[in-house]
Amino acid sequence: MLRLFCVALSLLVIATPASAETAANVSLPFVLVNDTSGAISESQNTQRQNRPVRPQRYICVVDQSGSVGGGGQVSCPANPGRVGGRCRCANVRGSGTLLTY
Repeated sequence: MLRLFCVALSLLVIATPASAETAANVSLPFVLVNDTSGAISESQNTQRQNRPVRPQRYICVVDQSGSVGGGGQVSCPANPGRVGGRCRCANVRGSGTLLTY
């Protein structure tokens, strides 16, 4: 099915320049078709390579539902560590769980 689609697309691309000569010349981005990842345009590929990798962010989430007068959860920024491990927030009673986002 994918081969049939590629053959039909290539026939369309071959037939397009003949009709495009009468239309205005417009520069379109070059599009690559790959069996595994679909269509990737040249401009999308270069933008991904130039974008820096975002650093991992850690938070400590303390459940306050068991405390007197408390309810819900409190979170604070935390130092890197083992995700799912125990952590502490300043000025909050109890320990929490280290999460990442």
